[in-house]
Amino acid sequence: MGALSIAFDITIVGALALPWVLLIVHLFFFEGENKLGELLAWIKKQDQAAVAGVVLFAVAYTLGSAVSRIAYDVSNDDDLHIQIGKWILRVGATQNRVLTSVYCNRDYNGLLRAGAENPALQEKISTFQSQKKDWLCRQALSWVAATRPDWMEENLSGTAADIFGLQESAMILKGEDATLRLRQQHDQIMVLRGAAFNAMLACAFCVFGWGQSVRRRNPRSFGRWILAMSPLVFLVVGLLAYWNHDKHRAGSDPPYMEWCLLFVGIAGACLLWKRGVRAAGASAPNGRPCRGWPTYALLSGLLMVAAMMGWWSSQVAYTQQVVYSYDSQGTPAVK
Repeated sequence: MGALSIAFDITIVGALALPWVLLIVHLFFFEGENKLGELLAWIKKQDQAAVAGVVLFAVAYTLGSAVSRIAYDVSNDDDLHIQIGKWILRVGATQNRVLTSVYCNRDYNGLLRAGAENPALQEKISTFQSQKKDWLCRQALSWVAATRPDWMEENLSGTAADIFGLQESAMILKGEDATLRLRQQHDQIMVLRGAAFNAMLACAFCVFGWGQSVRRRNPRSFGRWILAMSPLVFLVVGLLAYWNHDKHRAGSDPPYMEWCLLFVGIAGACLLWKRGVRAAGASAPNGRPCRGWPTYALLSGLLMVAAMMGWWSSQVAYTQQVVYSYDSQGTPAVK
């Protein structure tokens, strides 16, 4: 059942990726939509629904597997930051920082502990307690953080991630019946994280399509130049993240998020900057300008924010449940 649950979650994430995949086909491949229509008509004509279902499942599972891994890296990537003097501007809500915030609170409540049967977890909890400082815990989720000479936030977050991994693994070994609720919450995190990433890509390509439409209808308008700057956002952010990644990360940690941002930025630049490019997504099939791009971009953006907030709250609830479950299942604890 566990394997089927994982496959189901990955397939959902892959299915949610189909909108931005279709947007890519619509924007970059002039005859792509016609070819897709012909392919679907051919499949219907063959009357092989079972075979078509297997193929679609394989495509969705493969796409979902890739998107899930990239979405995890995006949700837990600390490379997107810039230091200005003694201040760091960064993305505050990464997975490890959420874990750090939860474990800081659980430690104060006396719930962060391990039994004698788990010496590795005991050692990590002891390390966390020695690294923990009140001011580090207070700014764990801050988007603007102040540095000090005893700045050890990365070590604290890494230790929190180790504690979470050990506690989660210990609970998984208890069996499926004992961890049913944990699995359900983990499934929610996986789907919401993938949904937020898919919505981000859909929003980006809707903005690019909007820019193409304005470029075709009114190439000298002020709005056309504002929309033309949208790929620059992805390029600058991607280059900044890649610079930090190259300086601080090992070769075994691939730059998934960085390359994704750069590819999206390059795709947008090709659509909005290159001269002589036919506006593939600028008009509807009847030849009229497509005026729905702003609505689609806004809807995708709202879905992205909603999914991100859902992931954040689900990650907090799941981490707390792991702590409670581990303490309730354990043997006499050693503080």
